[in-house]
Amino acid sequence: MIFSVQRFLEDHFERRGLADVDQYAIRVANVFERLGPRASEGTLARELGRLHTVFFRRNHDLDRKEFETRLAATLRRRFQKKKNEASFKGFARGLAPARARFRVRRRSIAALLSEFKRAVEARSVDAFWDSRKKHHLRSRPEKIAQGLLAVFAKGVVGSDGLVLREVASGIGFVDVGVSFGGVLHLIELKILKGRLTGANQLVTYMRTEGRGTGWLVLIDARRNRQPVPVRIDTPAGPIKTLIVDVNPAAPHVT
Repeated sequence: MIFSVQRFLEDHFERRGLADVDQYAIRVANVFERLGPRASEGTLARELGRLHTVFFRRNHDLDRKEFETRLAATLRRRFQKKKNEASFKGFARGLAPARARFRVRRRSIAALLSEFKRAVEARSVDAFWDSRKKHHLRSRPEKIAQGLLAVFAKGVVGSDGLVLREVASGIGFVDVGVSFGGVLHLIELKILKGRLTGANQLVTYMRTEGRGTGWLVLIDARRNRQPVPVRIDTPAGPIKTLIVDVNPAAPHVT
């Protein structure tokens, strides 16, 4: 649910020309996730009022109390529990077997991401497309990927680790950070439509966080496939790549 709420808020703020300089959309989404869709509008509005943010200083024409009261009502109307459950039902079914496989194997970030690839390719290809036939991706597909990975990693790692989204690093934000065994793994997600991107951005985060390895997860929406290196050597250390195919060829009927 959390990534759907975040995407809605980001689009909502963008349409209104509101500057979100300190990830207010993510903070609101986290509050809504914590309280759940059954929380009253008044409770949600009060919790939003406790958030520390510069959002209203930057958008000084807004009345904070009025804005958050209306925002709480909008979120309650849009994200009903049954709609939430339906949207994630298929993806969530893969969490239990993935968690079981992850715990009997040697736990590693490579194993976790391999399970993520398996889950997305099996159940969530359509999450990225308005029309795969017309090759029209949904709005903000990278945010969809970030949300799916965060939900998946949290469900598989559970209390044995920590999953962070939009981790502040220098002047940027790492898409997803996963920590278990005392090691923070940096993961950048990109939609692969043509030219490979994301490596330079990840190098900056690796240097800032003092990490010798990074992971670049590529959501492959290409029609025409060219090989992608499984490892990119950089001055900051190796970047390992993982391809998640969300535009598979239709099976041949014989």
